[in-house]
Amino acid sequence: MKVLFIRRTILLVICLLVTFSLGYWAGKIPMTDLPVVGLLAREMPIFYVKKKAPEVCLTFDISWGEKTLPLVLKVLEQHQVPATFFLSGPWAVRHEGYVKSIAEQGHEIASHGDRHLNLSQYPKEVVKENIYKAHQDLLSVVDRVVPFFRPPNGDYDDLVIDTARELGFETVIWSVDSLDWKNPGPGYMVDRVIRRTFPGAIVLCHASDSSQEIHIALPGIITGLRKKGYRLVTLSQLVEEGSLARNDPR
Repeated sequence: MKVLFIRRTILLVICLLVTFSLGYWAGKIPMTDLPVVGLLAREMPIFYVKKKAPEVCLTFDISWGEKTLPLVLKVLEQHQVPATFFLSGPWAVRHEGYVKSIAEQGHEIASHGDRHLNLSQYPKEVVKENIYKAHQDLLSVVDRVVPFFRPPNGDYDDLVIDTARELGFETVIWSVDSLDWKNPGPGYMVDRVIRRTFPGAIVLCHASDSSQEIHIALPGIITGLRKKGYRLVTLSQLVEEGSLARNDPR
């Protein structure tokens, strides 16, 4: 009987530990497809900005291509919308003219890293080099790069976030995904973004050539958000008089 009691006690302790662990991690790790997150992530990036003002930010990632960007810039210019562009270092070096056009039109430039790697799978020296090299590449093309870093594929863990902070960057993910990288149709994207956006939201879009419909959806997204009373601003403007939110709302 004594042996049976000990076995049951051990089993109960194991069950309690498993339950506690699952509850703990369920509160810490967002159960979503994106971004891909290292399982040991406890530090959290920025997902949106807590603020009362009805402001939101459109962000665009670019890692390859040159066909989509001019179309996106044209729509933003027509509607007088400032945005924040997260550029990969290698792309920026190969497309200096486009990078300068982004800056000249009043948009912000931030870092999307160097090689397009899932950084949570690499040691600190690789993560540090990826972030540092991309920043230097961007500065070789334009004078100002805002201190925000969006990791390739939205992949992060504690090491990625801490290393970025050591280098002076805040890691930024997003709160609303347009899904333009899936090319689901302009109407779908317009409806999705307008329904999911809230004050302080950071909207993910792409100006890489893999996003083939975003320029068609953008006018509807912009018009729809403005009809709901939102002001479209850059990420730097969004964080003004607001607090950085690190809980995933998706």
